Amino acid sequence: MGTSGIRSGEPNRRERILQAALHRFATHGHARTPLRVIAQEAQVSATLIAHHFGNKQRLREAVERWIAGRFEQAAAAAADDPADFAGETALGAFARRIGDLMASQPDVREYLRRVTVVEPTPEGALLLQSLLTLARSLVRKPRRGAAGPESTDRSLQFLLLALGPALLGPALQRCMPDVFDESATSDFLARQVDASPSSGRPA
Repeated sequence: MGTSGIRSGEPNRRERILQAALHRFATHGHARTPLRVIAQEAQVSATLIAHHFGNKQRLREAVERWIAGRFEQAAAAAADDPADFAGETALGAFARRIGDLMASQPDVREYLRRVTVVEPTPEGALLLQSLLTLARSLVRKPRRGAAGPESTDRSLQFLLLALGPALLGPALQRCMPDVFDESATSDFLARQVDASPSSGRPA
């Protein structure tokens, strides 16, 4: 199974169900994933899935709430923690943290890729909207040591820079195998967000 990162250590049965559902939905899609397959991978009964989540749609909603929760944690950490890099803005820190999330938790990356690019869904659009909303909330919150007001359009720039490689990675890897390295993008993208002319620093 891919590394969903839902919880470190030995997960309980509910968490195993979420891990298995995220992995299966990411690799095969929601429609082509029977509950019995999720139950088998999680080593639980389908009855237990029904007990915790009700049905497959509600299980999917729980997976997406978990992903959205990770986005919110990244935004909160970017806004509140001391700067890891001199002059880094909250938005740049958020871009770096989202890049790290996508690199370290491939099931999250593949799920988001599936519901926004491979098989676009309304739920995928809502996940992107949640990221955009969080980015907008950080645009006017420079990190310690950063200076100057930032334009609100930088939230869209963040979304394109932070998610472009995660969502288009396979295509970029096929087209530019000697150039594109999906695992080495997060710090680069954070620097690009902070290098924008609207940040008040030279590009």
